[in-house]
Amino acid sequence: MTLPDKKATTDKTSWLSRFYQSAREEYGRLASENGSEIQEYRYMPYLNLVYLMFLFLPLFFNPRFDSSHVIVTLASLAIFLPLHFMSYRNAGRHMMLIASAMVLLCYAVLPFNYGANTYLIYGVISAAYAFKARNALLFLIVALVLMAIQTYWLKLHIMFFATTAVMASMLVFYTLYSRSIERSNQSLKLSQQEVQRLAQNAERERIGRDLHDVLGHTMSLIVMKSELASRLFDRDPNAAAVEIREVEKIARESLGQIRMAVAGIRLAGLEAELANARLSLLSADIQLHYQLAPVELSTETETVLALAVREAVTNIIRHSNAGHVEIELAKIKNELQLQISDDGKNTLVTPGHGLSGMRERLELLGGQLEIDTGPNGGVRLTLSCPISEHLSAGNSINGLVTRKNEC
Repeated sequence: MTLPDKKATTDKTSWLSRFYQSAREEYGRLASENGSEIQEYRYMPYLNLVYLMFLFLPLFFNPRFDSSHVIVTLASLAIFLPLHFMSYRNAGRHMMLIASAMVLLCYAVLPFNYGANTYLIYGVISAAYAFKARNALLFLIVALVLMAIQTYWLKLHIMFFATTAVMASMLVFYTLYSRSIERSNQSLKLSQQEVQRLAQNAERERIGRDLHDVLGHTMSLIVMKSELASRLFDRDPNAAAVEIREVEKIARESLGQIRMAVAGIRLAGLEAELANARLSLLSADIQLHYQLAPVELSTETETVLALAVREAVTNIIRHSNAGHVEIELAKIKNELQLQISDDGKNTLVTPGHGLSGMRERLELLGGQLEIDTGPNGGVRLTLSCPISEHLSAGNSINGLVTRKNEC
C-alpha cells in the first residue's frame, strides 16, 4: 500500500488550518508563563451561565405557550451545557464545531422559543474568542444572515432580528477588543522580562570586563615577578627578596582594586534604579513621571539616592494604592533635593526599617529626610543633601532635563 503524498495532504488541509487557527493557542502559551492569572478565570464558565435567563423569559410572554415549548427548551439546554463547558477546554477546529453547534441549536429551537437567540449569541462569542478577528466577523455575518432568513420564514417581527443582530455584534466587537487588550498586556509583560534579561546580561558582561581589566595585568605581573624571584633565590637572595616585596606590594594593590570593583558592582546607579522602578510600577499599573537635573553626583550620593528610590517605589506598590508617581531631582544652590510623591492613600507613614535606613544613610552625607503630604494627596518624601564643592556648580533647577515615562 502506498502512502499518501505528505505535500499533497498539507496542501489540502492548509486552508482549513489557516481558517481555524486559534488565538486561544497563543494565549495559552503566553498565559502558561504566569499561571497564577489563569486561576482568576476558573469560575468564568459558571458565571456566564447567568445569561441563560434570557432563554426562558419569552416562554412567559408567549400566548401560545404549551408544554412542548418547555420540553424542547429543556432538551436543548441538555445539549447546550456540554457544548458550553467544552468551549473553555478546546481550540482550533473543535471550537469551530462547538460554535457552529450552538448556532444550529438556536435555529432548531427558535420555532418553539424565541429566546433561543441566546444560543446564537453564545456561539458567536465563542467564535470571537477562538478565531482571528476576520474569521470571527465572517462567522458572525453568516450566522446573522441565516437567522434573517429564518426570521422571515417564521414571520417574526423585524425588531426581533434587529435586536439580536445589534446585541450579537456589540458583544463580538467587545470580545475582540478585550482579546486585543489581553494580547497587548501579555506582550508587554514579555517585553519587560526581555528588558530585564538584557540588562542582566549587560551587567554580567560589564562585571566580566572590569574583573578582567583589574586581574589580567596584575596576575601576569605577579607570575612574572614570582618566577624571577625563584630564579634569583640561589644566586642573589637580596634581589629575590626585593622581587618578593614587589609581589607583595602588587598583590595588595590588586586586592584594593578588586574591593573597589566589587563595591562598584554593589553600588546602585540612579538611572538604572529609575529604569527598574519604571518596570515595577508598570507591572502594578502605576504611571511614573520623573525629572532629573543635569547634576554630577558622587558615587556615595548616587547610591544613597538610588536606594531611596528603590525603597520608596517598593512602599508605593505595597501600600499606597496610587495611580501616578512623580520623582524629581533638582539642585537648589549647593543642595541636592530628591522628591518622590504619589497620589495614593493619604495615610500616616510609620517609619520602618526601610525609611530608617534611608534616613541614616542621608545623615551620613549630612542630609535629611522629610515626609509630608504630596501635591496630589498621598505621601511625599523629600531627601536633601549637600553637594561637594568639586562637583559642577553652574547647574540650577531651571536647567532641568525632563524625561517623562508614562506606563
